[in-house]
Amino acid sequence: MPQGETPAHLIIAGLKRAGIDLVASLPDQWLGDLIEQCDADPAITHVKLAREDDGVGICAGAFLGGRKAALICQNAGVLLAINALGGMAFHHQIPFLVIAAQRGAFDDGYYYQMYKGRLTEPVLKAAGLPHYVIDGPEHLHLVEQGARQAFLSRLPLTLLLRRNALVAKREG
Repeated sequence: MPQGETPAHLIIAGLKRAGIDLVASLPDQWLGDLIEQCDADPAITHVKLAREDDGVGICAGAFLGGRKAALICQNAGVLLAINALGGMAFHHQIPFLVIAAQRGAFDDGYYYQMYKGRLTEPVLKAAGLPHYVIDGPEHLHLVEQGARQAFLSRLPLTLLLRRNALVAKREG
């Protein structure tokens, strides 16, 4: 990662290169910096959510209105919104990008997050929804590629970002 750049900077740059100008989000500790920067960026319309499945509808509406959108949430939100994601994919073929914090991995540190880490990928696979895991900041260039793939395939595509890809390491 270039010096002075945070994971949030790299993610937002990838979103913009892919033409995404609307972001719907629900907060998570790991996503705080990314959400704050989306909110502060005048080139991005940021919609704050109470429920992740509302974000699916907002992203779908953005697409129908000629815009490209992304949903930013925790993987628990992906699990909550799986029915809405499937409907957008298979009934309507409405594309958007989902960026989800992949909570529950070995480096998470909270037992109550663990089941989410075990369930998210198998549920997405069972639902037939495309998804990829981003393990570290050196792979954040895949945000742009993931967004482009979503719009090319006309399907919502989920990027599951592990802690190392979202949270900048602190010096010292």
